[in-house]
Amino acid sequence: MKEKINFGKIISDILLVIFFAIVIVPFIMVIFTSFKSTIEINDMPNRDLIHRILPDNPLDFTNLIQVFTGTAKQLNGVPFYRFIINSFIVTLGSLVPSFILAATAAYGLAKYKFPCRNIIFYLFLGLVMIPMEMISIPLFMTVSKLHMINTYVGMMIPSFISAFGTFLLKESIEPISDSYIEAGRIDGAGEVRIFSSLILPMLSGPIVTFVVIKCTWCWNDFFWPLLVVSTEKMKPVTLGLSRFSTDLFKEYGQLNAAVLLSMLPLLIVFIICNRYIKTGLMGSGIKG
Repeated sequence: MKEKINFGKIISDILLVIFFAIVIVPFIMVIFTSFKSTIEINDMPNRDLIHRILPDNPLDFTNLIQVFTGTAKQLNGVPFYRFIINSFIVTLGSLVPSFILAATAAYGLAKYKFPCRNIIFYLFLGLVMIPMEMISIPLFMTVSKLHMINTYVGMMIPSFISAFGTFLLKESIEPISDSYIEAGRIDGAGEVRIFSSLILPMLSGPIVTFVVIKCTWCWNDFFWPLLVVSTEKMKPVTLGLSRFSTDLFKEYGQLNAAVLLSMLPLLIVFIICNRYIKTGLMGSGIKG
């Protein structure tokens, strides 16, 4: 018998290829353009398709070196790696306390019964719908009175609370059987030991997902650092990139080199965590 053609699968595969091309083509162009000189970029309309995409000298690291070391004109002597270091400090400094607060709050909301628990959870979840612009003025005034302008802590403060992380971890903790917690209590384990030794190992998938999303949010944050940072050496990578977005700036090779350098840390994080996301989602959340 002839096998029936699955048109639904064919259409889904075609749409997947189209979506993949839409996502990957700009990324490839950023990589190739970062190795091109200004003359080569300006001459692109006179070239064929292949030579418009591929650089003449793929081993020309001039743009990357100039941006990384700060010799690019737009950076005024501030090396781009300084912006990357600042973003790394802010991202890591925001990730640790936000995870601790989100995980413990999620555990309490999921496994402890107390009055108005659901109301508190929904009010907390409502924070997701409040845009940063609405609370930026009182938050800025608070940070200013605490003398945290142009400091790492001042940039981190809005990221300490993660309503999304609390929701994600709470929904992952709830299906875990209470019998595991009761068994731990019978064995004499305290709540901290139960939480750290029994609950968290079952949440590897949601935890890694939270880490990746939180790192992405903190790394790409532009609005809040723009308010609280004015000194060049304290700016994160997003504000460093904004130095290349002037109407008079025509060094598109350096611009793409800066974009490439800013994307590499997040790309490395995703590549490292991708395997843990897959294995964790298959093995986490034991239902009872």
